[in-house]
Amino acid sequence: MAARERFLVTGSAGCIGSWAMHLLSRDGVEVVGFDLATDHRRVRLLTDQQGSMRFVQGDITDTEVVLGVVAREGITHIVHLAALQIPFCQADPIGGARVNVVGTVNILESARRSDVAGLSYASSVAVYGPPDLYPDGVRDDSPLAPSTLYGAYKQANERSARVYAADYGVSSVCLRPCSVYGPGRDQGLTSAPTQAMVAAAAETPFHIPFGGGSTFQHAGEVARLFIEAARAEAEGAHVYNLGGPSVSIAEVVSLISAEAPGAQITSGDQALPLPDQYDGAGLDRLLGGVEYLSMEEGVATSISAFRELLSAGLIDPPV
Repeated sequence: MAARERFLVTGSAGCIGSWAMHLLSRDGVEVVGFDLATDHRRVRLLTDQQGSMRFVQGDITDTEVVLGVVAREGITHIVHLAALQIPFCQADPIGGARVNVVGTVNILESARRSDVAGLSYASSVAVYGPPDLYPDGVRDDSPLAPSTLYGAYKQANERSARVYAADYGVSSVCLRPCSVYGPGRDQGLTSAPTQAMVAAAAETPFHIPFGGGSTFQHAGEVARLFIEAARAEAEGAHVYNLGGPSVSIAEVVSLISAEAPGAQITSGDQALPLPDQYDGAGLDRLLGGVEYLSMEEGVATSISAFRELLSAGLIDPPV
């Protein structure tokens, strides 16, 4: 760990970005949030204290702006989370490529030109193909076969990082989250289980439109792992899957009902077109051990948090 740390979190208005801002500020670390959005409502779900946070509005696709903020702010570590998710990339392929691909190259270039000690960035399990391609399970080096533009863009970023490491000596750690849940997770393909938890806390019905299973990670622990991965300052370009509890959507519904008796939560039958179990051993080795919340604890703490947020008028039940 550097003697003096100054973090840049891109996508700081998003779910994981807001958690990263909160965790770093809570620990007294200087942190600059970078996002095109100026609405920091997700941060306000986590804390009413700004602490050591600063926010800079900027466009991740603007090379000179990105280079400038990293150099001007004296950034030592970057957590790069700025991205457009699956539905947005499908609706606007060119905009999705600019944000997800060009934006990531801008971050890699800023690390190349400035004194950045550690860089972590987000990929996704969307780089993988359908479950039948992986009869022996999914490892960090399993074949990639994205079926969405979002997944294709994330695969391009992983390859770009490898070239930056080989040609320019820019080191990075890439993490592939799966189904992220918890406070702040209010959009994206796999946000439905979180919306179901909000609905249960509000005592309103909700239908999760898919079934099958998935590997789940709480947004707070995902943010923590991105911070730790940046601090690892590992040489070269590394790519790791996140582990965590692999459970069925039916089990998630059952856990929600146990925590909120009388909750009217249902789910569909069709599974997501992705594997449901991932080997997180690589990241475990890098960080010297990774612990994930059990699904029972994650659902319980999330519903408890949503009850408080609903009572305070900071969130609304899903429509």
